[in-house]
Amino acid sequence: MKTKVLKIYMLCAVMIAACSIPLSAQDSELKKMEGEWSYSMPDMMGGGGPVNGTCKITTANGETTAILSSPMGEVTTSALKLADGKYVGIMDIPDFEIKIAFYFKDGKLMQEMISDFGEMPALEMTRVK
Repeated sequence: MKTKVLKIYMLCAVMIAACSIPLSAQDSELKKMEGEWSYSMPDMMGGGGPVNGTCKITTANGETTAILSSPMGEVTTSALKLADGKYVGIMDIPDFEIKIAFYFKDGKLMQEMISDFGEMPALEMTRVK
């Protein structure tokens, strides 16, 4: 009886350890994203030059969010959740939502935006702080 209980205990310990590895990797990836980043994108309204902005990624109360600032204002995403290898949050803009995804590509933080109006090309972000 003791042997069976010990085997079950060991099996549970191994399963818990195996399940915690992906979570640690995810936490590590989010930690690398935390901080202030800058980006530049084409002016979608036809104003000419690029639109420059910043993105501050922070974790509070166990949730990681991004605050994007541009000349048009500031928007905070919902909590970033892992989906298809990218951390995705929702930005609520009056009358529509935009999904925003963050991921590392070749060691650089990338940002993608997807809305009902289509998908914008990925933007490379530069760490400010």
